[in-house]
Amino acid sequence: MTDANQPSSPDTPNPSNQPSSGQPYPNRPDPYQQYPNQPYPNQPGPYYQPAPYDGQPPEQLSGLTITAMTVGIVALVVAAIPIFGFVSFVLGPLAIILGIIGLVKKRPKKGFSITGIITGALALLLCILYLAIGIALAGVFGNATSQAGTYTYKVVGEGTFQVTYTTTSLFDRTTNQATGQFSAEVEASKLLGTLEAHNTGNTAGDLTCTITDSTGRLISTNTASGTGASVICATVAGMDKDGDGNWDGQP
Repeated sequence: MTDANQPSSPDTPNPSNQPSSGQPYPNRPDPYQQYPNQPYPNQPGPYYQPAPYDGQPPEQLSGLTITAMTVGIVALVVAAIPIFGFVSFVLGPLAIILGIIGLVKKRPKKGFSITGIITGALALLLCILYLAIGIALAGVFGNATSQAGTYTYKVVGEGTFQVTYTTTSLFDRTTNQATGQFSAEVEASKLLGTLEAHNTGNTAGDLTCTITDSTGRLISTNTASGTGASVICATVAGMDKDGDGNWDGQP
């Protein structure tokens, strides 16, 4: 016989603690109850985005810095091409400006900006060097062209030949037909005077051209033979008076 005042054993079910029919057990989660920020059953969870490395957003490339580097490289390559290299007078400074803007605005990939500045500067320096060389050559060429002297043009052949010569301009050409020998005293540039001759018709013998200055010194000579043989002499050879391989007046 059980005493009504005796406490029940923990393992003995207490009828008063039993839930009534149709009611959930206490503290048992309802599978159909929705909680904030919880997905519905059988629904995929929210898309997972990994946290940025070291808490910093990934660095994106800047179009400005890429453009600076590209323009600088193109400017340097074009600067090495004769004639077309002067285009780098525009491309070089443009690459420098874009690179500086990229650094001032602290755009990503500042190494690209620095590359653009360096290559643009090198291209610009190369163009300036070409310009200085061109000006120097133009000065030498103009000085030599302005110098003129008296020369004797002479051609000797074994048949009929045609003679073409210039005096102070390469575009002012005089042509003569001769047989056996041709000779003319001309005032010609020390740089631009030329004498050309070639056998005509069936003539196949020797053909020789010579240029001498007013003192009788031989300046230039050339010999050829055969049908259609041609020779050319030039006054520029006379600028090497001392035979050292340099123009007269140069060490």
